[in-house]
Amino acid sequence: MQDTHAQLEADIAALEDLPVFVAYNANVDAIVRVDEELESVLERPSDPGADVPPSPLDSKRELAAAIAHTMAAGRGDEIAMTDEFAMTLESELEPDSQQMGGQAGIMTNLLTALGTAPITYTYMVSERQLSMFEHPDEVRYPVVEDEQVDYVSLPEAVNTDRTKINWVFEFREGDELFGVRATEDTRFIAASRPPEFDLVAGDLDETIDQVGEVVDGALLAGYHNLTPDHVEEGYETAHRHARDVIRRLRSETDLDVHIEYAVTHDDDLRESMYEWILPEANVVGTDTHELTMLHDDAGIDAVEEPPSEATPFEPDEILDHYRMLEAVRDELGVDCIQLHAMEYHLAVMEAYHSPEALLRGLEFAAINAATKAARGHISSPDDLETGLEYEPSAMGREAIELLADHVGGQAKDGTLCEPTVAACPNRVVDEPAGTVGIGDIVSSSSFILELAVANDRD
Repeated sequence: MQDTHAQLEADIAALEDLPVFVAYNANVDAIVRVDEELESVLERPSDPGADVPPSPLDSKRELAAAIAHTMAAGRGDEIAMTDEFAMTLESELEPDSQQMGGQAGIMTNLLTALGTAPITYTYMVSERQLSMFEHPDEVRYPVVEDEQVDYVSLPEAVNTDRTKINWVFEFREGDELFGVRATEDTRFIAASRPPEFDLVAGDLDETIDQVGEVVDGALLAGYHNLTPDHVEEGYETAHRHARDVIRRLRSETDLDVHIEYAVTHDDDLRESMYEWILPEANVVGTDTHELTMLHDDAGIDAVEEPPSEATPFEPDEILDHYRMLEAVRDELGVDCIQLHAMEYHLAVMEAYHSPEALLRGLEFAAINAATKAARGHISSPDDLETGLEYEPSAMGREAIELLADHVGGQAKDGTLCEPTVAACPNRVVDEPAGTVGIGDIVSSSSFILELAVANDRD
């Protein structure tokens, strides 16, 4: 068995200058600790913790209800705000800290930290947003002139004074808000939805095939950012346009596309994403909450009752997650679906890259996730040595051994590598520095290493 440090060095070397396209959503995350001071700013809901408030959030009372419900449920959640309420929070609430937010923004920061060569498009680049990119000169931004795509560095791409700000309310198990006690360490995100966002990138949409010719893969996210204010007659037109852009992106080359799913409580929006966007992916990335939503929205009965994050983890939950992933993958017709859970990472696939490439990507993702959780950020490849300080989860190993028995495979060193399924235990950090963005770190790090291995960049 290769030494884990030597394997990590080989993984990092394989990623050098790997070209990847990343889009669409980047923002600034304003982090706020849930405590008595926050409670004094908000308004007490009528029945704290009971129900999810309507989307979009429009008042401090609705925001308090959303945070309290998330604390009681024991799983992270996100709900959009009206633009007016978003402006109110910006003027009346002071964050404890700020960091890069948005899936495309978080992924871009990781890719530059690991030495790859991302091309990133996001629809709003303000000076404040620019300051959140850790290596802005290493990011190429696509611009179009005379129907030809060229690339400028991010500092040259600033195009607005407005910054998209998401408010991230973090809490630990036992914290209280209006009498509701948090059952897990997680967070609630109140997401802004500026009117500028419409999944249309102007001339780039018609020339995106030129980007596809110079990259090895694409990490796409942000399709959940639409609101009724962004569309005139439902979401279908916007998502069909986005679908056509994906098809044009890969029209000249055999390009792998990873689409990162995200929670939205707008039923029509989820239905439109399911119909028009997700089937275009080679890989769909989800967490356990998102997988449950996909499973329910598809009307699949692979399991009667999906595992609950609000109860203590039981190793046999992996069997339900496996059944759900398999059923959703088959329903969508995609090559692969990957799940990042607390104790393990799991992928089900058909006609995708080799299971060995998938497993190597998942193991690399576990190191990245532990590093992000322990340090709060990943700024260089050397940081990943921190992730190796955390042992693979014993409960994750036990769960994977159960799954191996279920599929007639064999677990090796706590991992599973079979033609249609790969899994590895996560490296769990008991006292994380922060929880926001870890799922995006997992999805992007696993995807880029899978690309590198499949393209024989060792």
